[in-house]
Amino acid sequence: MKKNPLIIKNAILDMGGTIEEFVPERGCFYINVLGKRILLERKISITRQSYVSGQLTRCKDITHKLLAAHGLPSPETECFYKKSYIKDRAEKQLSSLKYPIILKDAQGSNSNGIFPLIGNVRDALQVLEEELSHYRSMIAQEMVFGKEYRLLVLDEKVIGALEMIPPYAVGDGVSTIRKIIEEKQDNTERRTEFDEKLIQILKEQNVTLESIMPKNEIAYIKKSSCLAEGGETSDVTEIVHCEIEKIAVSASKVVGKHLVGIDVMCDDISKDPAQQSFHIIEINGKPDLYIHYKPTHGKTRNVVEDIVKFMVKLA
Repeated sequence: MKKNPLIIKNAILDMGGTIEEFVPERGCFYINVLGKRILLERKISITRQSYVSGQLTRCKDITHKLLAAHGLPSPETECFYKKSYIKDRAEKQLSSLKYPIILKDAQGSNSNGIFPLIGNVRDALQVLEEELSHYRSMIAQEMVFGKEYRLLVLDEKVIGALEMIPPYAVGDGVSTIRKIIEEKQDNTERRTEFDEKLIQILKEQNVTLESIMPKNEIAYIKKSSCLAEGGETSDVTEIVHCEIEKIAVSASKVVGKHLVGIDVMCDDISKDPAQQSFHIIEINGKPDLYIHYKPTHGKTRNVVEDIVKFMVKLA
């Protein structure tokens, strides 16, 4: 992601520091700031323990098992590996889950290798048998619903929190939903497919691609956030409930990282997690930082400055 280095470099310059390119083809550069010289990459990783493996956050199956072992809330999950796959055993594992479920590449990123809203064991087994050969491993998770949030944890604190708003179409009283989506896509990085998944998502909202919605009425076109397809962000850093912050910090310690991006699903980030459905969906050990700058709604959080000051203390 090229946006991260630009954000990092600009933040360093704003702090009065300087940049030295090291291996630009690899996205490596030195920062000189606050009396320290530190080598960085495109994305920043800060481990709590020198022997911690990157797999703890890169592999979703390992992350889930660690969360479950430490009693932290995450969806029920089953793991599948190409080397040890047995159809009968896989069918039994899939039968243990509540549907709908989502199947994911266990090492996927950027919304790749994701197969959501699978409604029964038969369909799940078919997807698994078709797709597992393309990946080393996959996970199946019970789908949980609510609002999606991304929490940026640094050491003992959440320094940035965003509500991740799925792409949506806004009615004008004249245009069909199909036309609204097509026009919106003139300004997005990635196009939304007019496929069965989209039709089903719209059906759940009692509309179709040919529906004409009243002015300002909203229809979501994805179940989860996707900034490349027109998703939006809203800064919610100041309202994160203290118990949710504690859970996020505990999760960062479980995976051995000072710095993580944690995706959670709940009804309201400002409410006690014990009083609502709350789940950790994913943990990223090299989180995107640029998304905390100029969110669609709310204020910018200069998270790079916080991170760099922390690194300087460790250096």
